[in-house]
Amino acid sequence: MRAFVIAEPGHHSLCEVDDPTPGRGEIVVAPTAVGLCGSDVELMRGLRPARYVRYPIIPGHEWVGRVVACGSGVTGLAPGTHVVAEGVRSCGRCRRCGEGRNNLCIGRYAETGFTHAGALAELVVVPADLAHVVPEPRATAAAALIEPAACVATGLLEVGQVSPGERVAVVGDGPLGLLAIALLRLFSPTELLLVGSRERRTSRALTFGATRTLLRDDVTAFRQIRGTYDLVIEATNSPEGAAAAVALARRAGTVVLLGISGSGKPAIDPDAITLGHLRVQGVFAASRAAWQWLVSLYGAGLFDPLELITHRFDLDRVEDAFAMLCDRRGEALKVIIEPNG
Repeated sequence: MRAFVIAEPGHHSLCEVDDPTPGRGEIVVAPTAVGLCGSDVELMRGLRPARYVRYPIIPGHEWVGRVVACGSGVTGLAPGTHVVAEGVRSCGRCRRCGEGRNNLCIGRYAETGFTHAGALAELVVVPADLAHVVPEPRATAAAALIEPAACVATGLLEVGQVSPGERVAVVGDGPLGLLAIALLRLFSPTELLLVGSRERRTSRALTFGATRTLLRDDVTAFRQIRGTYDLVIEATNSPEGAAAAVALARRAGTVVLLGISGSGKPAIDPDAITLGHLRVQGVFAASRAAWQWLVSLYGAGLFDPLELITHRFDLDRVEDAFAMLCDRRGEALKVIIEPNG
């Protein structure tokens, strides 16, 4: 089969590799749509911490596809079934797994697309117990975005039910921030603000359910709303974004940090958390409960991120797709690869 292989940082190409075969409890899937994200760029550039990657690697952790073969012991799935699959391959035995928080498994880190071959290929093999069936009418490219949306949902489940009528803000106008807007609108907030850094992208939040948008460099307007939001979601991958999220929360409010900046530099004033009596919740990957919730929402048509997809490429043009994703002058939101046409 053809696969996009990152041999090591800075060295990647479309290659011919052996077709995968399913072991016991595994399925082989033909990906129909694969989303690219910033962590895939980190793999290419060697910016991901060594613990969280194994080279050579086929990336691709956001995807939807069609089952083509099942290994022994697999039940409830058959060739032709459309599925998405959780990426984190947890041990199932540690204390965190016992709590149902498989995304926080304390065993050796393993995740499809980072330590195990991902979906930027004509075929991918995954454990069957990580797969979730996508109803046939809904098995479109948008289902590939269930994975990043499940990361947002994990944060919401960690902080508890969002109450209708609350004032909610999202900091970050990338795909994760816009996915957060699309989910948060389901809770009927009184105000749903998106704070972004690029005007054209920020304004798109209105089509996903935001009631208001604001550019982060509008210092005067930002100062007027500091300390007024019940819940703030940060999705910027920057220390400045995290600091802005903390600044927006009211006293005894909640802040959820989704972004990973990699800067290693503190940007949040601890006194702001103490004096504001804030709850600050970090999020790593997506829990099984979040996956189940998102698949249910998507299957029911209550969550549909199709409008986030701005560009599609086939497997021959993965390099062009990454270039589009990394061009900050462009209008790309979610870039999709269609490995099987």
